[in-house]
Amino acid sequence: MSNKDAIINELQYIPESKLSALYDLIHYFRLGINSEIEQESDEDLAIDQHQCLKTIQKIKQEGLSGFTEINDVKTYIQDLKHEIS
Repeated sequence: MSNKDAIINELQYIPESKLSALYDLIHYFRLGINSEIEQESDEDLAIDQHQCLKTIQKIKQEGLSGFTEINDVKTYIQDLKHEIS
């Protein structure tokens, strides 16, 4: 099973009411990656898989309704890392 297939499979376990927050997380995560790719070489780019899984678990449990009001993506991601660590 590919990583994309595994992610799509996991979506079935997330309540419909949390999908908007998950979309925002994925969208801003992708924007952050695109920004990092422009600034760094590919070998410097590392994604913390464990951190991503913890964030998705938090969405499943509590939801993250504030995602739609993010102005500074990098600061928000840093704050989120500290919150769920």
